[in-house]
Amino acid sequence: MIALAVLTFVTTVQVNTKAPEFVGEIWLNTEKPVTMASRKGKVTLVHFWTFACYNCKNNLPAMSRLTSEFKSKEVITIGIHTPELAIEKDIEQVKKNVAKLGITYANVVDGEYKNWKAWKTGVWPTLYVVDKQGVIRGGWIGELNYNNQNGEGKMRTLINQLLAEK
Repeated sequence: MIALAVLTFVTTVQVNTKAPEFVGEIWLNTEKPVTMASRKGKVTLVHFWTFACYNCKNNLPAMSRLTSEFKSKEVITIGIHTPELAIEKDIEQVKKNVAKLGITYANVVDGEYKNWKAWKTGVWPTLYVVDKQGVIRGGWIGELNYNNQNGEGKMRTLINQLLAEK
């Protein structure tokens, strides 16, 4: 008898739920850990990724553009590096690849999948957009600009809408 495993993936970003607090002791590109509580009143992008993931690498230019474009409006990106492969669990490899890939925004290392589970993430890469009250208002699963889907533009529109809210 052959047993079949059934895999369940999140295929939509859960919206209108409170964003979980970040968990992790190892942070890169920041002097101190970032908390959702510290982001109250500000829009936040939360990017789940891992360095050996082809699709994650394809998202990095778009993430860089969004991060740069909205920096003056106090929108920040928090990367959550959640490993898929054994090599991605090596902290030195994570540090090396963050630098090599030119990632400048804060990243927390999620080797125990605590953030992954709390945010109910199921696919690399996933982007969440959190509003000023700490509520997940939208996001994108997969490559932002894959097959001319214009996820980057859609996220830009959502960010601008959230910035306009009181």
